[in-house]
Amino acid sequence: MSVLHYDTYSGSYLLGIGVHLYQYSDCQIKLLAKCGDPPPVIEEKKEVEQKTEENGKEEKSDKKEKILRAEGRPFITGIATCDECIAVISNNKVVETFDRTFQKQASTVAIKRPTSVQVTNSHVIISDKAGDAYSYTLSLVDRKYLLGHVSVVMDMVITPDHKFLVTCDRDEKIRVSHYPNCYNIESYLLGHEEYVFRIILLSQNLLLSVGGDQKVFVWDLPSTTLLQTLCTDNDDVTKLHGDVTSVTYSSPYLLLCRTRHVTCYKLTDTQTLEQVSEFTSDHDIMSLAGSQNKVLVLTKEPKLECYQFVDGVLSDKIVVEGEFDLSNCVDSTLPEKKKVVRTAGFTEYFERKRKRIEEEEKKEESRKLKAAS
Repeated sequence: MSVLHYDTYSGSYLLGIGVHLYQYSDCQIKLLAKCGDPPPVIEEKKEVEQKTEENGKEEKSDKKEKILRAEGRPFITGIATCDECIAVISNNKVVETFDRTFQKQASTVAIKRPTSVQVTNSHVIISDKAGDAYSYTLSLVDRKYLLGHVSVVMDMVITPDHKFLVTCDRDEKIRVSHYPNCYNIESYLLGHEEYVFRIILLSQNLLLSVGGDQKVFVWDLPSTTLLQTLCTDNDDVTKLHGDVTSVTYSSPYLLLCRTRHVTCYKLTDTQTLEQVSEFTSDHDIMSLAGSQNKVLVLTKEPKLECYQFVDGVLSDKIVVEGEFDLSNCVDSTLPEKKKVVRTAGFTEYFERKRKRIEEEEKKEESRKLKAAS
């Protein structure tokens, strides 16, 4: 996957291409860092059950059993920023943080391959292929389990007030959890019939979700109400151009990309999205990122293109030149669609989740008691 991210804190674009992190600003592109280098081997303490010879009862003890190692081909899969630092995740399970001068501050290896990343001024939050989410301190030393889904977590966002963590998964579900006590589930947003691969906060209370069912929804978070359906599998644009493959939002404009076709919407004062323009690229688009006056586009050719973006209209293309290597671009691959509509079984799902959360809480409490003693 090749990642484009607009960093609102510096007013520049960050590009993750292969293992290299670049910055694009003022028509200049420069290499910032090489990512994905694993730190020294990490021994993971794991609670294991052992039978004592005296009474034959099972007791739990900490044992250095699992060694966390970087695995797989290294390339950047996610970038997140705050005013304090930049967090980067890679395909080989490496998680890294950089300060605002782009000096590496810390690195670690995740338990499973990370799928998305968020960062605050105090914590880095990652989700993974196992369906779990964890938070780390910025030093990436202390890790805390936050929540678990029964399938892969594909994306997540944290609300601006840091009260809620919203996650979406391979099984059509969007979950709103209290943060940092994510065992306290606020609500579920249910309506997609395939995986949900992208969620974006349009405002404090508005959430946009994009699913493999070719549907794009706008939700009111407090009431869990579906406010608007932008796309369906039967509308003319979807039939002509296919599924949504990439999406970016820079208030008040939303850009939805389907292979080569880009549709621009504007968030109005009435909190609805209205279409304002359309654009067709000469090449298939891998990813795009927008700001107030520019949109950066990475095509499959591969080329890096910059467009002027005024009043929701793309114009005046510039092909970005510089000493950067696009040969290592990795196109993202979405899951295969299951073609199964789930209309029942949510009660059982919630019960399984409740039991799992209770077990995790008991383990966490047990760890704290042992540490205190």
